[in-house]
Amino acid sequence: MKIKIIATSILVLSIFAGVFGLEKYISSQIASGVKREMPNASGVSASIPLTDIASNITSDSIKLANIDIEKYPLKESNTDSSIKISAGNISKSKPTLIGSLEITATIPVSTIAKASEFGDAQIVGNTLQVAAGAGGMGKASLIPKYSNNQLYFELKSVSLFGNEIPASSLPADLQTQIKSKSQRSLTPPKGLKVKSVSLSSKGLAVKMYGTNVQLGNLGL
Repeated sequence: MKIKIIATSILVLSIFAGVFGLEKYISSQIASGVKREMPNASGVSASIPLTDIASNITSDSIKLANIDIEKYPLKESNTDSSIKISAGNISKSKPTLIGSLEITATIPVSTIAKASEFGDAQIVGNTLQVAAGAGGMGKASLIPKYSNNQLYFELKSVSLFGNEIPASSLPADLQTQIKSKSQRSLTPPKGLKVKSVSLSSKGLAVKMYGTNVQLGNLGL
């Protein structure tokens, strides 16, 4: 009885070792492919669900892969960002075609504060808080927006002497000034569209998505 239990345990462990080995191999191949297409990327890692191992081996595509890039200089600003990629239905043939793709590029807090033309910029919750009013006595809360390949900030409210004034109650030209002062070009890679922009403690996140995207077009 003990011999059967031991034999079964060894068999199970061998199967798991084989599955994990295949997962590691496929993931490393995906990471290598990303490095070839994005040579300026550093800290590239990839993972795939263990449940997809069998179908990934037998089919002509990878069902799902999650890719993390620690640092990548964005093409238009040469700003180092962290990148998270979720890719589905990745063809094994060349050129590599990705059926569904979602990318989140996050620009660090320190970079945003440094690049901002506003005084004393810092992220508070999901807003960029900057000095406002005479002598910077007040605080203006800004939120990121994206439109027509332009990334900019929009005034949400101003806090002065403990009173919060909504943007709708402030002069319209103030909103225009803030937009023009913060506006930056952001053109997504071919085949992708910007889904959303948001702020968090990690920085400014730009989320993009696309379908049937060629891996070679991801020149972020």
